[in-house]
Amino acid sequence: MPFTSSLFTKLPRNTVVLLGVDKQLELINVFWPQLKLTKEDYISEVYQAFFDFISRSLQELQPRSNAFAAQDLPSLLAIVETSSTERKSTKEEIVVKIKPNYFNAGDAEIKRSIELGLRMWLGIHISSKEISIGPVNSRNTRIEWPDNKTLEALVSDEFKPFPLKNAAIDLPLQGSFNAVSLKRICRLQIRWTDNLADHLKLAGTRGQRSLSIYRQKICLINHRKAPGPTIIPLEILDEAIHSLDLLFPFGHSETDDFLASEQVQLHAPHPFGLPRATELDDFRYWRSNIAQLLLLLNGPPETVAQTLLDTRNLPQIATIWIAIFGVFFLTILFGCLSTIDTWEQAAAELVVVLGEYAKDDEQCKYSRQISIGQGFQGAGTADASQVP
Repeated sequence: MPFTSSLFTKLPRNTVVLLGVDKQLELINVFWPQLKLTKEDYISEVYQAFFDFISRSLQELQPRSNAFAAQDLPSLLAIVETSSTERKSTKEEIVVKIKPNYFNAGDAEIKRSIELGLRMWLGIHISSKEISIGPVNSRNTRIEWPDNKTLEALVSDEFKPFPLKNAAIDLPLQGSFNAVSLKRICRLQIRWTDNLADHLKLAGTRGQRSLSIYRQKICLINHRKAPGPTIIPLEILDEAIHSLDLLFPFGHSETDDFLASEQVQLHAPHPFGLPRATELDDFRYWRSNIAQLLLLLNGPPETVAQTLLDTRNLPQIATIWIAIFGVFFLTILFGCLSTIDTWEQAAAELVVVLGEYAKDDEQCKYSRQISIGQGFQGAGTADASQVP
């Protein structure tokens, strides 16, 4: 599929994923020209989720493709490039900058193309309600971009550092703090998201919680490789990478098995020499989210099912299971004893009934014998009276 073809294709969703290596490399190097990625350095599995996200985004908008100014990928990428260059300009000013290239498009069509390109490039769900079209996922945080706000301010305002003076949690980030443990012990459901604004957000009620995790780690790494100031602040990129390294430790067999089953690649190499986060204070932007997860992991079980499956306190769980099996065994034992007692009573009653029946039968036989004897005696007397 050459880049000059229609941006909104009717082909199956995985069309982009199935492109040859050359086309995949071309697409990546357009988004992040500083990479200069070659076939020798390219690992297709690392970018599979990224291509799936792009394909899905374009497929969902295909029925309303005429509502966008950009109709091919080069046009969309040019819009992204202008938006990046003009990051200190307001949305309205960026539209004015782009509009001369689209004489037949209105402001709304241009704004939609700007926001679409930024969603794909930044991995942040910028979608103003006034102009938004296409399917809406209620679980995705929608980021509204006012016309009078700069792109730089929009991104930085979405991620606010947690005030350390309000910190009241002092729990270490031990090796057991990972996504697999949270899933197994706290019964959390992992929800993969392509929206960085939803990273590490908890949703749901006690015992039915889900944790959203940003799966586009390679995009964070590529943004960080930018030669100049990054449009997503560097410390936000570093924290997001830190959190993924923490939740999905490299070389952890259970983590590797889980990621393989989910078909998610989070072990992309990054040559930044970032030290592993070991304290909660290492996080400012996602501190509150990680603190919530620490409290869940170190706190008491929230449901009966979690209590029965919680392996953190083996003596306690052993006592509970012994009590359960004890009650179960005693219930069966008393049930059996009750059944045996019932059988014994039934057998005794049967013996009595049979005894009564036998006694009645003997009496009947004796009565018949007497009757027969009397009959013979009467007959003999009658015969004697007839003798002359």
